[in-house]
Amino acid sequence: MLIEEKLCKWLAAGLALYKAHPLMIESIFFDQSQTGSPVFAGPGIVVDLEKLWLPDEYLGGRFRWAGQEFPILSNTAQQLTVDGHPELLEPQEPFCYQIIPPSVAGLAQLLETEKFTFSSAFHQVPTTMPAITVRLEKDEQSDTYLGENVEHYAEDGIEFDMRSQGITGSYLLSFWAINREAVLWLYAWAMHYALNSMPAFNSWGLYDVALSGSDLDPTLQYLAERVYTRHLLFSCTRIERAVSTREVEWVSAFCVKVCAQYAQFHTQIVPAME
Repeated sequence: MLIEEKLCKWLAAGLALYKAHPLMIESIFFDQSQTGSPVFAGPGIVVDLEKLWLPDEYLGGRFRWAGQEFPILSNTAQQLTVDGHPELLEPQEPFCYQIIPPSVAGLAQLLETEKFTFSSAFHQVPTTMPAITVRLEKDEQSDTYLGENVEHYAEDGIEFDMRSQGITGSYLLSFWAINREAVLWLYAWAMHYALNSMPAFNSWGLYDVALSGSDLDPTLQYLAERVYTRHLLFSCTRIERAVSTREVEWVSAFCVKVCAQYAQFHTQIVPAME
């Protein structure tokens, strides 16, 4: 199984999936501070006394209430200033608002406007941006004993010896772009997409899937403009198999020897099989 090629196709399919279903992007950047029950203090102002927002952390985002959305102009620890009059709307069940952070719109626009490059070849720095590269970091064989995991089969005059072994591989998924925020968004998307894809990994025969990542690094060499990259280490264990075959030789006769108190008896049995 060439995991690198499967991961490239998996990433391409994931970007197309999230592009076709923008609501999935909202769950990537969701946290509990983005929902609540508001107290309206005036036109264009939303107050929630149970929140402790960071100043202007939702500037450029959207406020969703009663089936409508309003651009967020600014926010304090417990107050949102929006463009519009949400206080005029009748509340709808479940009587909760939702804040859509600006990163949702940024990633949605990125998926809509950019053409991504996927590659499993070695790239010190890709020349086409944005790009996602996949390469093998290392393969490691699990502990085993000689002769273990060997199975024998025979079918239509052919004998099979199948040897299987667990191999743990670590694959480096790298996200490249000249936009620093785009790299952060893609990294967050990949982590979210990988968690959603656990059933698919199981169908590939992978198990013990683990994810770990790196910090955001600027890459300056070979390009005039600054390139940013972030790496996601994808680790998994798979079963590798090696099959050897041989022709079965038909036995025409066989001999049985019996040793009874040092007295040998011989008999020839013919034919052995038809």
